[in-house]
Amino acid sequence: MIRILLPAIIVVSVVAAQEPPPRLFVSGMVITTSGDPVRKARVILRAKEEAAFSYTADSDANGRFLIQDVQPGVYSVSADRPGFMADNDGAPGVPPPSLKIEAGQSIKDLKIKLIPLAIITGRVLDHDGDPIRGARVEAVAYIYQSGKKQLNSVEQISANDQGEFRLFGLHPGTIYLRASGHDGGTGSFAPTYFPGTKDAVHASPIDLEAGAQLRGIDILLRREMHHSVRGKLPDEFKHQGARSSLQILPRDGSGADFSMRQDDETFEFLNVFPGSYVIVGAVTTGGKHSVVREPVEVVNADVEGVTLRFVPPINVSGVVRVEGAAPRPLDNLSVILESDTQGQSGARVKPDGTFTISDDVLPDVYRITVGSQPGAYVKALRFGDEEVNDGRIDLTKGSGPVTVLLSTDVGAVEGSVKKANGDPAVRVRVTLIASGNHLGRSDLSRYAFTDEQGKFHVPDVPPGEYQAFAWSDAPFGAPQDPDFRKPFEKRAVSVKLDPNGHATIDLTAISIKPAQ
Repeated sequence: MIRILLPAIIVVSVVAAQEPPPRLFVSGMVITTSGDPVRKARVILRAKEEAAFSYTADSDANGRFLIQDVQPGVYSVSADRPGFMADNDGAPGVPPPSLKIEAGQSIKDLKIKLIPLAIITGRVLDHDGDPIRGARVEAVAYIYQSGKKQLNSVEQISANDQGEFRLFGLHPGTIYLRASGHDGGTGSFAPTYFPGTKDAVHASPIDLEAGAQLRGIDILLRREMHHSVRGKLPDEFKHQGARSSLQILPRDGSGADFSMRQDDETFEFLNVFPGSYVIVGAVTTGGKHSVVREPVEVVNADVEGVTLRFVPPINVSGVVRVEGAAPRPLDNLSVILESDTQGQSGARVKPDGTFTISDDVLPDVYRITVGSQPGAYVKALRFGDEEVNDGRIDLTKGSGPVTVLLSTDVGAVEGSVKKANGDPAVRVRVTLIASGNHLGRSDLSRYAFTDEQGKFHVPDVPPGEYQAFAWSDAPFGAPQDPDFRKPFEKRAVSVKLDPNGHATIDLTAISIKPAQ
């Protein structure tokens, strides 16, 4: 047998090598609004999707940064450095811009702007020109709280032994300076606004530009006699084992601290300047709890014979019901009571929808609000047997059950905003202010920001009538104030939304600066 050996056939499979995807990067500079480089700034690319990566890098001595190996996606872009704030076109609360990175596309020459914060230095002096050692100096500014304009402390510091102070980290805008001090004698230095007035209405505003360094700002304080506030302690304080507290507070919320003397029969608050105050107290004895808020006016003499009328706090109970399927568990909600004179109290809603507010609530008229519940709104409110249309309940007439009805028939409003020249208005705040039958219902108002194309989408809008505004530089919370909105009402767009409805509108951005 003849065997023929054939050469072996070797089959080689050739697989084309795949090119790795290109490594993407984001590079650019961090600069001030005047174009100067900002070194040692932390640049953050924060992914919009929860599962995606976020990235950080620090700018170098020339303000440049480089972030490598970035995955495609949508990111918010921001930078942070002490002594600076984000440039949000002058509007507080505006989100940072978005950056979309496509597959195979790197980003070069990205500019991130920061606003340098301001500094104020000066001295606190008495009217003889002598320094006031350890004086407290505050920068205060007007903010909007619950639709009301009020002064709020933004920074504070103590002067040194030469009466010198240095306030730093101040945001651009209008502020006022307030100072106070003690000399340890029968007189002291009442809170005074720059340059030397006790009344905020007559205080001199200080307009801070970005990076401003104002020097030589001197505040003159005048010695003023202080007084005592005296009264008899109620019987509840005299019981053995009673737990009690008592303090006097300025009604303007300035937060001054006063010392107190107390014996078995009487109390005395010391070193109280002329002004309006409220005495706040609580006592628990024998398992019973009672509270007091007693207004006191101090004019130019000691106040004698103050009577403290302690009363049991009111428990406000109720239930939250949902018309339709609840978008999320009710125990994420809170019910809040707020009064102009008694402050704020609240409670979390239990999983079954019930709640009880028992945090020292005193008889007064309260605004009742329910915390944010995405996809729902307060459709109706009852206090006892009465329908409540303005969101206020009167506890001076006694308590009663509160019923809150939530509804889920919300809709959406979307559209676009342009500047006066027709360009897209980027990252401006669009607010929907409830009007018509729901005028004054701030809990129904909604807001959103425009994107890089000037478009916006406001979800979870309750049915009803609204006035729509687009603000380029309004202070946060200001649109809820009717007095603030009044000069701009002709520039609003009316919107009527049906249950589960949808509306599209076009707006023009409003700048408040020309009106000021």
